Amino acid sequence: MVQGNYFDTNKDLQFTLDHFVDWATIVPLKEQNFKDAAEFKKTNNEHLQFAPNNTQEAIEGYKAVWQQIGELSGKEVAAVIRAMDKHGLKFHDGKVTFPPDMIRLIDLFGQSGLLGYAMERHHGGIGMNLTAASVVLELVSRADPAFGIALGCFNLAEVIERYGSKTMSDEWVPKMAAGEVTGAMALTEPNYGSDLSRVMTRATKGEDGVWRLNGTKRFITHGCGIGDKPSVILTLARSGGAGAKGLSFFLVHSSDIEVARIEDKMGLHISPTCEIVFENSKAELIGEEGLGLVRYALGMMNGARMGIAVQSLGIAEAAHQEGKKYASERVQFGDTIDKLAAVRRILDDNEALVEGMRALTYRACEIVDHYDGLSAKLLAETGDERTVRKNETVLRLDKLAKLLTPTAKLFCSEEANFVAYHSLQIFGGSGYTEEYDIAKIYRDARICTIYEGTTQLQAVAAIGGVVQGLSEGGFLLTHLREEAQKIGDASLKGKLNADIETLVKLVPLYKERTEKEAVSIDMVAAFARIYVAILLAQQVTIAQKNNLTELANHKTKVAAHFYAMSKRYLAGLVALLETAAV
Repeated sequence: MVQGNYFDTNKDLQFTLDHFVDWATIVPLKEQNFKDAAEFKKTNNEHLQFAPNNTQEAIEGYKAVWQQIGELSGKEVAAVIRAMDKHGLKFHDGKVTFPPDMIRLIDLFGQSGLLGYAMERHHGGIGMNLTAASVVLELVSRADPAFGIALGCFNLAEVIERYGSKTMSDEWVPKMAAGEVTGAMALTEPNYGSDLSRVMTRATKGEDGVWRLNGTKRFITHGCGIGDKPSVILTLARSGGAGAKGLSFFLVHSSDIEVARIEDKMGLHISPTCEIVFENSKAELIGEEGLGLVRYALGMMNGARMGIAVQSLGIAEAAHQEGKKYASERVQFGDTIDKLAAVRRILDDNEALVEGMRALTYRACEIVDHYDGLSAKLLAETGDERTVRKNETVLRLDKLAKLLTPTAKLFCSEEANFVAYHSLQIFGGSGYTEEYDIAKIYRDARICTIYEGTTQLQAVAAIGGVVQGLSEGGFLLTHLREEAQKIGDASLKGKLNADIETLVKLVPLYKERTEKEAVSIDMVAAFARIYVAILLAQQVTIAQKNNLTELANHKTKVAAHFYAMSKRYLAGLVALLETAAV
C-alpha cells in the first residue's frame, strides 16, 4: 500500500474540511452550545477536559484526531495489512482467531484514546458528529476497510447511547470507549435478509422479567468479538405478533450465544462474518417494545449505510492512489505509462469520481448532522416532539437526509467498484496477481454494493424522494436550484440548470413505465451525478473566492471532467426513457 500520513497528504480532503463543510452550523448544534466545556469549568470532570469552548476549538480538536488517525492508518495499518489479509481468520470450536497484528493495532488505537470517536465524552469518547467521525472512517478504510469496520463496531456504542436506557449506556459505553468490549448488530437471518419485517428469532419474557432469545442470525460482523474482547450484540427479535410491529430491539452479550461458523469471503479477510445461534440467550430490551424495526433498527441501518458510503470513498481513494503511483513508475514505449492517453483517461476519470464521491458524502453527512442537531435543540426547547416534526426547516432537512443517505450509498459503492476496476486495469496482468495491493482493494470493493442494502434496495429507498421531490415546488427541485445558484461560473451554472430541468422532464416518462423499478437505479444515479456536478462546481467557486489559485485550477479541471461524465449518463437515460415512450 502507498504509505504516509493519509490526512496530511490528501489535499482534497483538507480542502473539503477547511472550506466546504459548514462547521459553523453543525458544530454548535452537536455541542449544544458547548455545554460540556461549561460543565468542565464547574465540575472538573476529567472526561470533559478537552471539550471545546467554541467552533474553532472543536475543529482544532477534530484535526488533531484526524492527524493521529492519518498517521496510524497510513503507516501502522498500511504497513502490515497485506500480511494480515493473507493470514486471515481461523475458526475452531466456536472461537475465532485473529491475526496478531490486528489485535496489536486495535490496542494501539485504544491506548491512543481514538476508539470512541463517535461516543459522548461523559462515557470516555471523543464526541464527534457524523461528519467529523466520517473522516476517521475514510482514513482507516483507505488503509483497510475491514480494519475500519472493526473500529466502527466499537462505535455501535452510539446506538446504545441514542436508544438505550441511562443504566445500559453507563454500563456498556465506557467499556466500548476503552476498547474492552466491541459491538455487533444482528438483523439478518438465514431466510430473511432484506425483508426484516419477517424476522423469526423469538424473544420471550420470563416470569422473572428476563428476556431470552432463540433463533439464528447470519452475516453478523464481529458477533464473536475481537480476540479476548467480547461483543454486545444489538439484535432484532420478535417479541409480539407478525409484521414489523411485533419486533423489538435487544442487547445480548456474546458469552450468551454460540458462533456456529464464519463465512469464507472473497474479500475483507480480517473481518469475521459470523452465523450465531441464540439458545435461551439472556437479553436486555432496548427502548420500547414493538419499535425494534420501525425506529431502532432502521435508524441504525441509516447510519450504517452512510458508513458504507464513506468506506467506499476510502477504498476508491486507495485504488486511485495505487493506480496513480504505478502509472508514474511503470515504463513502456520509452516513457512512464501515465503519459499514455488511454491511461491518462483512467486516472482523470478516477480522480473526478473520488473527488465527487467526497463532495457528496460530506454534504450528506452535514445535512444529517444539521437535521439531528436541530431536532435535538428544538426538542430540548419545546419538549414537544410533534412540534419539532412540523418545523419547516426540520421537515426539509429530514427529506434531504432520507434521500441523500441511500443516494450516497448507491453512488459511492458503485463508483468505488468502477475506480477499483479501472485502477487494476492500469497494472495490466500484474494487477490480476496478488503481487500488488490493487488485487486486494478490488476484492474488498465488491461487497460495498451489497451489504447494508444492495444498490437495488438503495434505489427503492431513494426513488420516491427523487420523483416526488422534483415536482414544481418540491423539496428536491428547490434544493437543486438553490445549490446551482451558488456556482460562480455562469456558463456551467446554465448548463447544470438545464440538466436539472431535463431530469424534471424525465419524471413523467419514468412514471409511465409499467416496470418502473427496472430504471429506478438510473433515475437515482442521474440525480446523484447532477448533484455531484453542482457540488464540484461550487468547490471551484469556493477555491476562487479564497484565492487558492492552484487548487482552483485543479478543481476547474475536475469539475469539467465530471460534468462530461454526468452529461453522458444523463443522455443515456434520456435515450432509454424516450425510446420506451415511443
